[in-house]
Amino acid sequence: MARLAQTAQTGPLRVAVIAESPQVRASLQALAESSPAIAFAGGAVDAAALADRLAGAAIDVLVIDLEPSASDSPPPPFDVGFAPSAFVLLTDEPDLDWVLDVLPGDAVAILPRNAPQAEIVASIEATAAGLCVLARDVFGRVLGARKPLRQSASDAPFYALTSREIEVLAMLAEGLGNKEIARQLDISDNTVKFHLSSIFGKLGATNRTEAVMLGMRRGFVMV
Repeated sequence: MARLAQTAQTGPLRVAVIAESPQVRASLQALAESSPAIAFAGGAVDAAALADRLAGAAIDVLVIDLEPSASDSPPPPFDVGFAPSAFVLLTDEPDLDWVLDVLPGDAVAILPRNAPQAEIVASIEATAAGLCVLARDVFGRVLGARKPLRQSASDAPFYALTSREIEVLAMLAEGLGNKEIARQLDISDNTVKFHLSSIFGKLGATNRTEAVMLGMRRGFVMV
């Protein structure tokens, strides 16, 4: 989990749901209503319908169920009048770049659609607290192939970077910040953050400078 800015929360978390399936909406509503820490604010088939239903009411976390048939293209833009800064995305295809680009919030949880109810509730609470959450099986797909190339001197494996991660790492070596990297690659700040988390994890780095040094040592960055 990556911690972001945390704001004080008083009372139950107001949670809204977007899901194409009425059964899924009903299930998520029942889940929200069964948790004393959550207040169900409303549900709808898409963002526009939810905006009408909420009528400007504020929510803390938006839970989105993304069916496979809907994963070929992004959902409609979110109405800034109701979109929160925290999202829980339920999807079986979390490795698509647009998934991160279309979410305007900074705190995001990505879980499989069949995630246990306890995990969904925990992720709602975590994102409301400013955390980013990836389920264990989703984590592997977001980071890509994790087959070790060779052993380091300490016998700890390191893993191949994707071509996009190598681009991001090269820009780190040039001293660019997240916003400049996002602008040059035409991706969102959220996507840059996820790429950086992947790079740090694969290289075993704890900060940007160490990531660049390890990238140079392992041939991912040329000088």
